[in-house]
Amino acid sequence: MKSKFQKIKGTYDILPPESFSWDKVIDILSDLSIKFGFEKVYTPTIEDLNLFKQNLGYETDVSKEMFSWEDQTNNHIVLKPEMTAPVVRAFIESGLFRSKPLCKLFYIDAFFRREKPQKGRQRQFHQFGVEAFGSSSIEQDVEIILLANKILCKLDIRDTILHINNIGDPESRQKFEFTLSSYFKDNIKKLSPVSKNRLDKNPIRILDSKESEDIDLIKNAPLINDFLSLKSKEEFASILKHLDALNIKYIKNNHLVRGLDYYNDTIFEVVNSSGKSQNALLGGGRYDFLVESMGGPSTPAVGFAAGIERLIIESSLKNDQLRIDFFIGFEDEHSMAALSFSNKLVDDNYNIKIDTSLKNEKNQLKTALKLNANYFIRFSDKIILKNLSNKKEFEIKTYQDLQKII
Repeated sequence: MKSKFQKIKGTYDILPPESFSWDKVIDILSDLSIKFGFEKVYTPTIEDLNLFKQNLGYETDVSKEMFSWEDQTNNHIVLKPEMTAPVVRAFIESGLFRSKPLCKLFYIDAFFRREKPQKGRQRQFHQFGVEAFGSSSIEQDVEIILLANKILCKLDIRDTILHINNIGDPESRQKFEFTLSSYFKDNIKKLSPVSKNRLDKNPIRILDSKESEDIDLIKNAPLINDFLSLKSKEEFASILKHLDALNIKYIKNNHLVRGLDYYNDTIFEVVNSSGKSQNALLGGGRYDFLVESMGGPSTPAVGFAAGIERLIIESSLKNDQLRIDFFIGFEDEHSMAALSFSNKLVDDNYNIKIDTSLKNEKNQLKTALKLNANYFIRFSDKIILKNLSNKKEFEIKTYQDLQKII
């Protein structure tokens, strides 16, 4: 029978048992962030459109894909497409920069972009991310990358590689952009239509192109490394030494850029080895000038974001299922005893499944086995406990009898 209502294009339902995998992954993300001293932040789902127009770069893909509208009071509202700008807004508006001069935050939230739905990328999607404000030290960059690496290990995501680059300070980037723009203008006839549109507004974004016409041009393009200041070069070399000491494998990718305009100096992505164009698992970098540009004090910052859908697709945890310790069945007249036992089991931190359908014992046992429950308890004229792993069966009279057996 076809449902009367259908989900909106680019959205999806997270149903059992997949929802269990989601919860498990989210728990890991939260636990590791807390272990590293990060605190969780929530921001509203809707924001002022200008928050993103002015701070992401209007010609970026994110800005072009936003869901926005004008409300009854002529305010321009948007469903948030990313989280760094809202976190920075909250950091400034709340005065956190005063109470927490070194402020480390993490988030897990839903975001919205109007792009072509595909595997691992929908119009409503979910991200985990961290943002560290107040430290310009290279150790802060390394800590952020270390946390990302720990997360991938904990989620059992293998065959990944860290791509890292330094795109310099604003002055270095300005010189580089001028040279890069001249190079692409000399080869404008060979550029893809997408890159031609980017040429005048943000030529660095062409380096991120996956269009076949652009590949060879990008390979022969000028490199940002030739324009870096001595300080940027030294700090980048130091970061790589720290990664070597931590045994974090990486590729120094001179053509790596990020899709948003506010980045400077260190940028990075972790990709899988599939070779597909959509293979990035997480990415981030430094944005030392964003807080000040949004009206806050001069505040260095660095962070990264990871798509939760992609993490779940790559993680072996997606095959995990909820553990059922006790499957509980009963005959109608023995429901009070069954529920009393169930209450005590939950208090003792066991996972239970109560069969309230009043099926017969054979069907209840079949369901318990299908759910991989550890024990089956049946309440009738007798209370029977069955160990489903070794097939042993016991008659019990009290909850204390059960505790002695298990």
